Amino acid sequence: MDRIRQFADLSVRRAAGFGLLAIALVVLALHADRTLAMHALAFLLTIEAITLYCFGLHPHWVPRRRREIWLPMEGLGEKRGERMISEIMRETFMAYARRMAGPALAAWVLDLGMRLSS
Repeated sequence: MDRIRQFADLSVRRAAGFGLLAIALVVLALHADRTLAMHALAFLLTIEAITLYCFGLHPHWVPRRRREIWLPMEGLGEKRGERMISEIMRETFMAYARRMAGPALAAWVLDLGMRLSS
């Protein structure tokens, strides 16, 4: 079970990391206008948190055979494996959505502060 959780964590971490890389590149491209860059950062972090939350609400959107974590579970039955993977993926997506909500909120507060000070 712990190995399955590790695979789920690795899978979601990699997906969230690619999202953060895209956000960093957009913010870097907008660095000339700091207010716009901060607004883009806040908006894009919020979109990523909402996306992770939606995947957590509906973990069955991706078929089980298309996930990396199905590989170590080949010995389990179809129904039991499906339920177990869905539950673990739901927990993992929700955990990452909560982790992303904090920086998104902080970016919105900084964006508001920058807009009020200018």
